[in-house]
Amino acid sequence: MNYYPEDVIEEVRLSNDLVEVVSEYIRLEKKGGGYFALCPFHREKTPSFSVEPVKQFYYCFGCNNGGNVFHFIMNIENLDFPDALRLLADRAGIVLPESNNRDEQLRIEARKNILNINKEAARFFYSCLAGEKGGEALKYLQNRGLTNSIIKRFGLGYSPNEWTLLSDYLLRKGFDESLIVQSGLSIKNKYGKLNDRFRGRIMFPIFDIRGNIVAFGGRVMDDSLPKYINSPETPCYSKGRELFGMNIAKKSTENKLLVVEGYMDVISLHQAGIDFAVASLGTALTNMQGRILRKYADEIVISYDSDTAGQRATERGLEILVQLGCRVKVLQTPDGKDPDEYIRRNGAKKFKNLIDRALSLLEYKISLLKKMHPQDNPEGKLAFLNGVADLLSEQDNFLEREMVIKRISQDYDITEDALHAEVERRLRKKRRKQKNNEFYSAQNDLTGAVKTYTIRRQENKMSRYEKMLLALISRENQLYQKVADRYPPSEFSDDTLKEMASILYQKLEEGSDFALEEYITRLDSERASSIVHMSKTICNFDEPDKALEDILQKLEVLKLEEEKKDILMRLKNITNVEEKKQLQQQLQIIIRNIAKRR
Repeated sequence: MNYYPEDVIEEVRLSNDLVEVVSEYIRLEKKGGGYFALCPFHREKTPSFSVEPVKQFYYCFGCNNGGNVFHFIMNIENLDFPDALRLLADRAGIVLPESNNRDEQLRIEARKNILNINKEAARFFYSCLAGEKGGEALKYLQNRGLTNSIIKRFGLGYSPNEWTLLSDYLLRKGFDESLIVQSGLSIKNKYGKLNDRFRGRIMFPIFDIRGNIVAFGGRVMDDSLPKYINSPETPCYSKGRELFGMNIAKKSTENKLLVVEGYMDVISLHQAGIDFAVASLGTALTNMQGRILRKYADEIVISYDSDTAGQRATERGLEILVQLGCRVKVLQTPDGKDPDEYIRRNGAKKFKNLIDRALSLLEYKISLLKKMHPQDNPEGKLAFLNGVADLLSEQDNFLEREMVIKRISQDYDITEDALHAEVERRLRKKRRKQKNNEFYSAQNDLTGAVKTYTIRRQENKMSRYEKMLLALISRENQLYQKVADRYPPSEFSDDTLKEMASILYQKLEEGSDFALEEYITRLDSERASSIVHMSKTICNFDEPDKALEDILQKLEVLKLEEEKKDILMRLKNITNVEEKKQLQQQLQIIIRNIAKRR
């Protein structure tokens, strides 16, 4: 997993404070000596995600995800270790040496070459738009109200309606044919020749946050279908990771971001001075895009189409953003017009007014309830009011709850006390349910200072105690000498644990301190989570020496139990009297040893 020298990896880790890194993705709240938040890796309503500022690791008590800053970035950005290392090195201003892994070197080189191909293609498309072949396309964009300045800012271009024009151009530039195909700009036909993917289309370069061109979108200028063609997934591009216009919007002085559906919406909004607009590439907002939005703004305004698909996308986007701790609002344009059309007809000032009047999440949900339940009969009115009470019981902002209760009571001629009573009834029910759903139930005590741990079906007691042992000595390095001979790596129950133990034992054998947060850098996310889980939940011992002895005794008993079971199985099949007698003697010794340790 690690293709770089250990000292470089550790320098990157130490240069990226975990609290600061996590705070770029989710909102942390300080409690005591640590920080807590809603977990970004699973849905929850009560914060169970914790960050240890001193120990520099995180852990979620709800989903058991844990690790150090590398594991957090790998999980939240969906990256492998080398990419997470590079991201954090860039963040800290550290220049990484060349990787010592050949496959990794080839992957980095391919990605670099594809980015160069994309850059050259963008120049080609831009020159086509400005040249003789692009007259019709340029006129189309001008008729849509775009100025030359905004066309240049977004790098818009044109792909002429010819089969091999771009492919031939890139080949003449010396780019490798296989990399041109990998970039998604060309497709091999049945004769093995390259054809251009984009033909006769307005071209929209898609930039990542760092300003690299990672993909393209192409739009027709008439009513033919498909209206849009987009780059496929490539080594440089994943649709769910990018937001169109984010490279520009992140520089906005506004502490908000406006999420719309289309390329033209974003471009028209920026031309109108609304420089904080971005588009999700595809209707549905992804978790990854939500995390990027959260990183750059506290308030997110969603403005999707008002049709059924757009409404579903809005609800999904709201769910993701609320989960990430964003303040969210919903902008609904009159008559279902998209932002580009609305601005062209009504001007930028009126659209800015719509942004200022965007509905809060609660107001938006109430507006949906009104559409669901007609108000012209008692049953519809009652269903609506009960739905409002449900929503208010989930509302954490007491001021907004009171404002809504006052308004609803006036609009529907019911007392505020009645609404309060219905909300409180739901809150009491919710509190009772939460009380019955504790994260952890009390466990039976082990002998000494260690407590048992709920065993997963797929994991036996021995592997649990072995992980406890690793977690303990990674926290309490001075205990290593008591463990080294008594329970060496070869004694661990499976290859994975043998490898984990070997890493830790080797470092401690060298006489170096090896903190837990440094140790888990060597482990993948699943293994790191299991060790952090042990450390956070059951390895906080007042008497670590006593706890160590207890764990070792439990492991020794389990080993003896396995030997006992093996001998009993062999006794069933042995007919030789002398051999049977020897096994029975061994069995008695094992039984006595088990009794001594219990």
